[in-house]
Amino acid sequence: MNNELPKWNYVQGASIYKVPDRLRSVEPKAYQPNIVSIGPYHHGVPHLQAMENTKSSYFHGFFNTSKPDQPNKNAILKELKQMEQQVRSCYSDDVEFNSEQFLNMMFVDSCFIIQLLRETREIDFSKKSVPIQRWMLPVLQRDLIMLENQLPMFVLNKVYDLTSSSTTCEATENLGLKELALQYFEPMIYKDLDTPKNGALAVEGEGRSHLLELFRASICPTEVSQNKFLVKEQHMFRSVSELKESGVKVKKAENCQPLDVSFKRGILKIAPVNMDDYRFTLFRNMVAFEQCHFGCKPHVTAYVFFLDRLINSGEDIGLLHYSGVLQHTLGGNKHAARLVNKLCKEVAGAADDSYLRDVLWEINCYCNDGWNQKRAKLKHEYFYNVWVSVATIAAILVIYLTILQTVWGLGEDGNRTHMLRTGFWHSMADAFAIPFRRANPDAEALAIPFGGANPNAEAVAIPFGGFKPSKKSSVPVKNDLEIFKWFFSHEERDDMNPFFFVFC
Repeated sequence: MNNELPKWNYVQGASIYKVPDRLRSVEPKAYQPNIVSIGPYHHGVPHLQAMENTKSSYFHGFFNTSKPDQPNKNAILKELKQMEQQVRSCYSDDVEFNSEQFLNMMFVDSCFIIQLLRETREIDFSKKSVPIQRWMLPVLQRDLIMLENQLPMFVLNKVYDLTSSSTTCEATENLGLKELALQYFEPMIYKDLDTPKNGALAVEGEGRSHLLELFRASICPTEVSQNKFLVKEQHMFRSVSELKESGVKVKKAENCQPLDVSFKRGILKIAPVNMDDYRFTLFRNMVAFEQCHFGCKPHVTAYVFFLDRLINSGEDIGLLHYSGVLQHTLGGNKHAARLVNKLCKEVAGAADDSYLRDVLWEINCYCNDGWNQKRAKLKHEYFYNVWVSVATIAAILVIYLTILQTVWGLGEDGNRTHMLRTGFWHSMADAFAIPFRRANPDAEALAIPFGGANPNAEAVAIPFGGFKPSKKSSVPVKNDLEIFKWFFSHEERDDMNPFFFVFC
């Protein structure tokens, strides 16, 4: 029975894992190195053998016998020999190499990484002796950040310390291995941020187990709110289009870290992100590490799920692009949306440990508020651009004036006489103030002859500061034609006909 049971691959203290098959099946190329293998998992793969000559060239240049202060190769190899069992325990799967093969692999790979980090700060492609071509630099960045392509950090630190005295690179004299590594991987995620890089990549806490974890720790938030809101259903969160319908504005955050997200007073601020194949590879490998390693908070996983819920369609990509949050080189917006949604496929969520749980709670509370929904609906339907706003205001004014005209035209004789006496524009200005005037029964009255231009017509008293209702009187007309003329004031004022016609 023991022979038939599958082996349990978990190793106490392991930090370098084989990516689970369920994650690899979504995007296999994101976890497979393109040109260089580091460590035992991809060592000897046929399409990576071309880079072995370059690694050997770096190694022999590292221990050039012509240098007076070359490092002691045997001393370094002896130190690595003492760490062999500790290094093997860092890999979750069995390492099928004998001791000599394993030590040689560690020695060559660590020397290659350290020398590459040193030389890329002042590399000059005009020199024919440079073993790295220009097109290799971004590909090497991508390969060296993969989870399965790692060496333990303590091995790199040991080799770096034992060889630091022999370096001829002036740009790295005062830098440690951690600073060199962070600056090497910095363009993969910091190139689209406005924040200054001085101190931005500081890593707090204990030493990290490998380069991927080191870089992940540098971009994760260091201060997480302790207010534990109960966000039981993370799919309550809306997409960008739904947030816009609820009145939420999405803006680009300034001077921030890559994973920063904040929400305050209806404004959602997100750190700008530039989506491309290299960024997807970085996110996928950091998420795979968080899925396998129990000793870290799943902050990158929470951020990826946040993007997944934020983006459901090409329209959402366009809105994020318009607000300055997201740029991409992935083709059309619909295709980009599908690729973003694939980041969370086969990934376990991180609702309980999410550093964004408070932000999600606040957004949901804001969107569920009835007043915010009504105000947003009014804005998006009637005031979503300048011309629609002007048309809406004009329609309101027309309705308002139509009501006043109807009341004025069908009201008392004295009100019609006042309009004929003072003129159309003055009467219209007075009409706007009618609903806001207070009645003044003691106001001085002015006698205005009924009939306008006819001085012999009956006078009607119109008080200043308000209109005093007069006695009920019938319309002084006899047939339909006279009613039409009276309504449009054809006989009294010819210049008022167009205005009366429009408002009626």
